[in-house]
Amino acid sequence: MLDILIAVGMAVVIWSVAMLLLRMLASKPPEIDPSDVVVTDQDYRCTVCGAEVTMKMVNVAEDKPPKHCREEMVPVWRP
Repeated sequence: MLDILIAVGMAVVIWSVAMLLLRMLASKPPEIDPSDVVVTDQDYRCTVCGAEVTMKMVNVAEDKPPKHCREEMVPVWRP
């Protein structure tokens, strides 16, 4: 009888955690204020693999460079 109660308790805990994770994944990200987005023309390069990206618009509220290969990319200054 005790085994059944432990199994039911574990099932309830696993189900609750799974539902919490699904609700977190299903929620929409917060809206971006259009006044925080500015036009730019900045190139970035990945220091790990060498991939490059050109940012045409950037959110000034987040002033971090983009990430690639789980590392922050470095700005590339072109003449």
